[in-house]
Amino acid sequence: MDIEKLRKNLNKLSLVCFIIAIVVFIINYFVFHYVTDDGITFVWHPEAGKPFVTDLIGMLGADMVFASIISALCSKILCSKK
Repeated sequence: MDIEKLRKNLNKLSLVCFIIAIVVFIINYFVFHYVTDDGITFVWHPEAGKPFVTDLIGMLGADMVFASIISALCSKILCSKK
């Protein structure tokens, strides 16, 4: 496989993971403030109605950011021009 193609694919993977992380964090915000034991409400709540679910979604977002950073680093380190 060509090094340039591999670097391009790793950069695409990094971008896609970062976009997914942003979407997951937006969903996490919605779940934190608008989901309660009674279901979805349109009233903003300062505390999490479902803290365990919110925590799991937040961990997924953090993992996606981690994957984005790792793939960007692999692109820079493993596919350097030298």
